[in-house]
Amino acid sequence: MKTLKSLLMATALFTTGLASAHEFEAGQLHIDHPWSKEVPPMSSVAAAFFSVENHGDQADTLLRAESPIAGKVELHEHAHENGMMKMRQVKDVQVAAHATQMLKPGGYHVMMFNLKSVPKLGETFPLTLYFQHAGKVEVEVKVEKADYNMASHQAMDHEHMDHESMGHDNMH
Repeated sequence: MKTLKSLLMATALFTTGLASAHEFEAGQLHIDHPWSKEVPPMSSVAAAFFSVENHGDQADTLLRAESPIAGKVELHEHAHENGMMKMRQVKDVQVAAHATQMLKPGGYHVMMFNLKSVPKLGETFPLTLYFQHAGKVEVEVKVEKADYNMASHQAMDHEHMDHESMGHDNMH
């Protein structure tokens, strides 16, 4: 009986791990844990974050992204400029060979504007990534609790950033 109970527990833990797996493969690229911060129900913007690990001998480039929940999707970065942190659009995001590129709060990320629907905490939404070599990659982005108590000021919300990119000054 004890063996059966142990086996059932192990099976439950294993299947729980599979259910929460949040990884995607595309060629030599491994995309891990796409997530988005929970935003207010009336928000018109959201951001997506994830890591891209390149197992190949050739660098790759994230060229663009799109999602059915947004009217416009752009690649962005945060940069320190004149003592302020600013967010701006970038043309692409490089992923070096045998390296990991993090898209995270305070760094590179995917911005979604003119939200058609605002996903709720715990929900997922589709995001399509387009890489130069790996091609089109469909991922599911999980909405997680926003952590406003992060030790680093780099994790500040977009609501508090100086948006100088592409005329997004009316996005609040």
